[in-house]
Amino acid sequence: MSTKGKWTGVAAAIGFLIVLVLLLQPTPLQVEVASISQRPFMVTVADQGRTRARDPYVVAAPITGRLLRTQLEAGDRVQQGQVITQLALAPQDNRTIAIARANLAAADARLRAEQAALAEVQGVRARTLRELERREELIKNNLISMEEVDSFRQALIAAEARMESVEAAVVAARANIESVKSQLLGSSVGTDSLDVGLEQVLAPTNGTILQVLEESERVVQAGTPLFEISNQDRMEVIVDLLTQDAVKVDSGDSVRISGWGGDYTIDGTVRYIEPVAFTKFSALGVEEQRVNVIIDLQNSPPNLAAEYRVEVAIIILEFDSVLTVPASSLFQRGGDWNVFIVQAQKVVLRPVEIANRNREYAQVLAGLQEGDTVILYPSDLIEEGTEVFIEL
Repeated sequence: MSTKGKWTGVAAAIGFLIVLVLLLQPTPLQVEVASISQRPFMVTVADQGRTRARDPYVVAAPITGRLLRTQLEAGDRVQQGQVITQLALAPQDNRTIAIARANLAAADARLRAEQAALAEVQGVRARTLRELERREELIKNNLISMEEVDSFRQALIAAEARMESVEAAVVAARANIESVKSQLLGSSVGTDSLDVGLEQVLAPTNGTILQVLEESERVVQAGTPLFEISNQDRMEVIVDLLTQDAVKVDSGDSVRISGWGGDYTIDGTVRYIEPVAFTKFSALGVEEQRVNVIIDLQNSPPNLAAEYRVEVAIIILEFDSVLTVPASSLFQRGGDWNVFIVQAQKVVLRPVEIANRNREYAQVLAGLQEGDTVILYPSDLIEEGTEVFIEL
């Protein structure tokens, strides 16, 4: 073999070794990173809630009677004092109605008699007063005796007393007529000529009818719920939290409400936490202890009605600026929190101490500085010393 051939073989062997070494070298891993920085930070307790009318009015039947069918429907607006339905006393049997009608006729006759007696006594009083005035003029000229004047004065007093008595009898007769008329309320036999009224049920506030609880005409008992009406259309939010989350919430905490269908977040404030929890089963059948938290709305939109589903986030902790690390970069080893940081294209394991966390970030107490680069979503392929290149 010539010298030239030997050197060609050596060069080929060296080239092969170089390619082999290059192939055996580990390929740098591509990673996604984030920079540690100061940022506003808040911790929230989040869950689904629903809207409801604040302090709604349940309008009940004031008397036992026949409920007339209402023309109002759920969703209709009402004004305070508006007639929303009417009630008549329960119908009586024909014999009772006949007796009541006869009593009404008698009461009407007594009223007319008393009114006639009143007109008569008013005439007597007026005539007696005129006679007394003439006698008083005559006594000034000594044309009649004082005994005659006193006689007419006594007659005037008697006439006035009689008139007061008859006036009281007229009032009693009118009251008797109203009493007899009340016995005919609800009867359908010839009541048009009796001018019999109905018990009107009025709206207690301005608002919207949420439910018509009795839609059909029927006899109802006193106290039967008829309508549910919102109070000035004011809405609130109720959310049931797990008891271990509810203990972190205080009255006055700020609330952010989203997911209601609009393009902005509704602000709210926790008004109170109910003092008693209740048992509820989750969608997976797990028994949970929950408690209701009631939230006042500050900028509620006019088209937000009762029983709408919303997403509620109650702010239990808030900072204007704090050092944070993305929650997706954290992992645990030996019970401690760690992150991988990138220095000179190499991975470095860094233990960290964190305080509060939310879904996106965690508050850093020690182990990291502003500007450090951490690896997001670290996989099992990444270890300390691994060479990486950053995904742009």
